[in-house]
Amino acid sequence: MAENRYDSIVYDYFESRHGAAVLLSEDPLFKKMVSSTIFKIIGTRRECFYSFENFQPALKQIQALHKKKTECLVFIERIVGGRPSTDAIITLKQLLPDLRIIVLVGETKRENIAYFYEIGVNNVISKPASMNNIIEKMAFTIKPQGKLSEYMGLGKRFLAAGRLKEALEVSDKILEIKPDSPAGLMLRGDVFLEQGDSDQAIHCYYRAHDSSRLYLEPLKKLANAYRGVDEEKHLEYMKKLDRLSPLNTDRKTEIGTVHFKRKEIDQAEKYFDQAIDTATKEAMTMVGSVAEQISAAVSKESPRMSEKYLSKVIEAKGRHLSVDDISLFNKLGIALRGQGKWQEAIENYTNALRISPNDEGLHYNMGMAYFDGDDKRMAAKCFENALTENPDFYKQSEVVSMNVGSIFNELREYGHAVACFESALAINPNNTTAKRKLDAIKKSGR
Repeated sequence: MAENRYDSIVYDYFESRHGAAVLLSEDPLFKKMVSSTIFKIIGTRRECFYSFENFQPALKQIQALHKKKTECLVFIERIVGGRPSTDAIITLKQLLPDLRIIVLVGETKRENIAYFYEIGVNNVISKPASMNNIIEKMAFTIKPQGKLSEYMGLGKRFLAAGRLKEALEVSDKILEIKPDSPAGLMLRGDVFLEQGDSDQAIHCYYRAHDSSRLYLEPLKKLANAYRGVDEEKHLEYMKKLDRLSPLNTDRKTEIGTVHFKRKEIDQAEKYFDQAIDTATKEAMTMVGSVAEQISAAVSKESPRMSEKYLSKVIEAKGRHLSVDDISLFNKLGIALRGQGKWQEAIENYTNALRISPNDEGLHYNMGMAYFDGDDKRMAAKCFENALTENPDFYKQSEVVSMNVGSIFNELREYGHAVACFESALAINPNNTTAKRKLDAIKKSGR
């Protein structure tokens, strides 16, 4: 058994509490990482880890564990089977409200994370993740740290059981430890609401919101409290929620509907448009993922087919294209170059640079397309643009170092060439071509 306290929490979860973990992911490396973390680092010997690539069998396993009253921790990818997992997460939380869920993401934005927590996610792991990171996130999800968290769990149980007096006493204890604790005030507000004292409840929700402006729950409670009672206040808190978590299409639609009923047609249309745009972006995430999977499957054998599907998705995304889609442009450029369509590849990279003008990878790839067209001066200009954005961009790749170095060498820009050949040799000391070209430059005294 591992020694630090996070390891102890996770070990206790699997060994003493007989908990289980379910992974819904198509990533074999992350599956291996979680398995190694549970069995080798944590050291449990129980059969307690289940991995699936599709939602239905994963759901069946989660429900089977629930029937046995086995605690369950679920890891779920942001994208599963080419589709955003939002609906799957909402379904899981509706069926099993107490289920603990950790979402696995690549790079993501603050508003995405806000939305994950809003639909019931307990934690988020950004990949790639270390074993220590996985253990820490599991520990905080299994057992939130500190006395306050213990009291909150107790208070929620009293509230759910209708033991309102005890729940109120627990909220007092929380506020003694941490005055203006948003969670304590929320608990207190919920108790007052159950008792039918909406004024006191709203007062507590106000204080909770003032204490933590980025905490969504008080705003949701306030918006619900004013629904059908005070339209202005209802709309005010709905819009605050929308600014903090702008991916919720249902909320945008509700805001638009309120404006429409008030005959504020322009405002209604604005929010209806945003709802459609947000839903479209979510769908386009799925489309982009499918296109990338197809491209990966066919790119080596059929650049033409890779081009076809990547072009389709870029065209379909249209004005919804963003910096998150740069990988699509890069893969399309490679597919075009693979067919000798270097001019079309340059046009493709030009379009991509309008979206992400500071992306050194795009400048480099455009340079390689110009090189395919035997325009070495334009290739070098693109490489110089890449160097301006990131002076070290070539240093992680022997191939990139050699490509850039060779062009600069031919154009007698020896300063850049020497740096690139030295980089290639640092990565691979046995690169005889780099050594030969470097020696030639140095012997000529250039």
